Amino acid sequence: MRKNFLLHFVLAIALLCAFGVAAPSLAADCQVPGMDSLEEVLRDVQLLHISDPDSQTLIRGAIDGLIETLNDPYTSYLTTDELKEFRNSLDGSYMGIGVQIQPGEIYPKVLNTIENTPASRAGISSGDVIIKIDGNDISREPLGKVVERLRGPSGTKLTLTIRRDGRADFDVVLTRANITTPTVFGKILDGGTGYIYISIFGDFTGDEFKKTLADLAGQGATKLILDLRTNPGGIIHSALDISSNFIEPGQVVLSTVDRAGGREEYLAEGNSGGTWDMPIAALVDEYSASAAELVAGALQDYGRATLIGEQTFGKGTVQAIIPLETGGALKITVARYQTPGGRNIDGTGLQPDIQVLTPGLSLAVAYTYLNGSTNSTIVFDGDRDEVTVNGVAVGNGRVINLQGKTYIPLRLLFESLGYRVDWLPGERAVKAVKYPSEALFYLGNSYYIVDGRTYPAAANVLSIEGQAYIQESLLNLFNAGVQHEGNTVIIEKRL
Repeated sequence: MRKNFLLHFVLAIALLCAFGVAAPSLAADCQVPGMDSLEEVLRDVQLLHISDPDSQTLIRGAIDGLIETLNDPYTSYLTTDELKEFRNSLDGSYMGIGVQIQPGEIYPKVLNTIENTPASRAGISSGDVIIKIDGNDISREPLGKVVERLRGPSGTKLTLTIRRDGRADFDVVLTRANITTPTVFGKILDGGTGYIYISIFGDFTGDEFKKTLADLAGQGATKLILDLRTNPGGIIHSALDISSNFIEPGQVVLSTVDRAGGREEYLAEGNSGGTWDMPIAALVDEYSASAAELVAGALQDYGRATLIGEQTFGKGTVQAIIPLETGGALKITVARYQTPGGRNIDGTGLQPDIQVLTPGLSLAVAYTYLNGSTNSTIVFDGDRDEVTVNGVAVGNGRVINLQGKTYIPLRLLFESLGYRVDWLPGERAVKAVKYPSEALFYLGNSYYIVDGRTYPAAANVLSIEGQAYIQESLLNLFNAGVQHEGNTVIIEKRL
């Protein structure tokens, strides 16, 4: 054993000498590796490694490794094809499956699926986590590399392994297609309320938005619901264009601050149609990011919009695209955003003015808010497990019938009635607040508190699949009435 060790040591010294390095000088000459070291390692691995690696593979690995040390999911190297795909995605045209993704803690998360694309037809939805592509685990892969895997020639197939709350991981087989879609969608709602959804801030989004807004105004819209949910952001100038519809020319819409502290301000630009002066409710969620946060933050800072929904994602960094002489480009983070009020949103996001955490409920709350409704009607359709609030479809929702008693989902109920609802894990309680009223519902305890008064829990609070339910008999404490029409439960309350 000792003879083998000495033999290996002698061979190692011989190799060092062959490359012109004297063993006694190793400790004395230890230096921080530089470009010469990188070139030497690259050369030696290519010449000596038993796998006979391809030089292009080694170079791409070196580039990816360098970028990975930045711990920045938004900086990436783009090949010529990847750069073309990136640019196409910003004008709404690319080859892929029609899904928008955001970096997750370990795996990427689905932000949104584009209507009538392979992803939407396969049932992939917001919040899904992609853990494998074609059987290969993609944990901690750079976002750009994941996007590269998802895209490809039209007609080619790929298999995604999806992780979704409430069920086992499952595979979905998709066929890539040419994805071309507008980035802005609008419609008119009852009561002169316009609705505009922006999927991404691309090259033509500003023009699409102006046309859609003018069309809705022509149909009688006097107030606006601006839906920025699941919007991953995009081009900064599109955010500036859209904000300029509502902010006076010359006002700061956003600022960028570089690593040296240099600040650049972006000002609202005048529109031929002038500035629109209408009440706005902007819908945001945990997937609203980057340019979507810039628009929401500017409108919030100037008091031009009420933000409704969840705390936003918190992507407050600026990326520049630097073309490379050898082809492709470097997408690199060069600055941080600030809102007009000087808020840094990176890693923190925006807090909504009205918190709504129930999936699908934000639109109904926004509609009620803008139209100044003095009452609220919540209808649970027991036959279809669907719910509407003030005539606006919320999505899936059900009541629980247990031992002859009816239980209502607590968060959906109180958020529909204008309360802020929070889970207090230390107390195992749900807190519902609408000034000056406050209620605390304790899971598993023998009492609850409404407006400072303690009541014995004759009707317990249930926890079913992570959701709290209260018995309908408690609604009389909040001046809400309940009616039953067959399998339909109707709750009414004056706000």
